[in-house]
Amino acid sequence: MTSPLDAEASVDDVSTAATDNAATDNTPPDDPLAGDTEDPSFELGPDVVLDVDVARFPADDAGIGGASNPESPRESVAAGEPPPASGWVGVDRYLESVLLRPGNTAASVAVSIGGEVVHRAAFGLRDPETGDPAEPQDRFRIASISKPITAITVMALVEDGVIELDEPLGDVVARHVGLGSANGASAQLTFRQLLTHRSGFGKYDGTFFRGGAADCIDAARTGLTSGVGGGGYTYSNMNFCVAGLAIEAVTGLTYEQAVYRYLLTPLGISGMRLAPTFDPGPDEIQHVTTPGRNYMETLGAAGAWVATPSDLVTIFDSLDVDSGGFKPLSVATVFQMLVPPGAAVGQRGYGLGVISYGNNRYGHTGTIESTHAMVLNRGDGVIWSITVAGQYPGESTSLERIMNDAFTAGGFVAG
Repeated sequence: MTSPLDAEASVDDVSTAATDNAATDNTPPDDPLAGDTEDPSFELGPDVVLDVDVARFPADDAGIGGASNPESPRESVAAGEPPPASGWVGVDRYLESVLLRPGNTAASVAVSIGGEVVHRAAFGLRDPETGDPAEPQDRFRIASISKPITAITVMALVEDGVIELDEPLGDVVARHVGLGSANGASAQLTFRQLLTHRSGFGKYDGTFFRGGAADCIDAARTGLTSGVGGGGYTYSNMNFCVAGLAIEAVTGLTYEQAVYRYLLTPLGISGMRLAPTFDPGPDEIQHVTTPGRNYMETLGAAGAWVATPSDLVTIFDSLDVDSGGFKPLSVATVFQMLVPPGAAVGQRGYGLGVISYGNNRYGHTGTIESTHAMVLNRGDGVIWSITVAGQYPGESTSLERIMNDAFTAGGFVAG
């Protein structure tokens, strides 16, 4: 969280068709199912210091705006050569060249500064079969970035007194999914345990990704009847599948209705939904998907949302108490979400549905078949998100390095 950066900035919409490129690193494995069970990393690469004023007001093609730097690429080009792209054009060209490669069909980016979305762009194709280009308003699978959306909704319910963070809810959920009661220690499950992945649930990868359940309700029945083990950290989609069903049980709303009531509608966001594994709707990206799979149905609140990068930066802006606009939670509650259990402020780890990356940076990644996504509050007033339809990069946290290199290409890095 940072001091407010007041900005009068318009959104820069860019849509670019797919291009060939030869960037090569972090090549993903050939198995399209290999990334489904990726645990999120808490480690990011070296940070870069951004000149936020230059990013807010980048130089235009005539060199007006931005900052004067005699060593900048724009001014050091040999006579007769066209200047390299800078500003957001440079950012977009770099992202397109890196992210559109064999195995990837589309990507999109959004950046906000001080609570205002100042740039968004899309690259590639909405649907490779029709050739329709991707647009900034197109929604991608965001996979596990669904988890902070669920967590914010839960914490809003806690603040409203609908439920307590440490109140047992296992039996409530069990009845909601058609069971008489939860098995053993599962009855004592709490939202705090679920949101921090400290419930004792195992990973249940076969249940969610290998056809072991028909939907999230079916998966939850498996988890609640199998019981829970110890309470240490184990990243499990079962936690957030059950958390979404618990939201339904305590509110009488569907999970999507609750998220819209407490978060999305006050933020002015529409069009987001829990999408099926197949049959994308209007303005939704076609992700390459292996026939016969059903992971979107089984994941539910753990990973089935589709959204634009602009939606994601808007949601994370709502957690930054120093920016303007609607705030779904109090400062104290946001602070509670950002500190991992047993850790000190600023330490890396998994909080209440949010990953703390250290150095005042927090966000989340999302990884599933043909999907990589990340949203990051850099701690300097800048929040960005990238969504990808494809297998590259092999680890979603690599998007942070890619975005930093894009900022460099745009001339936004200080020094």
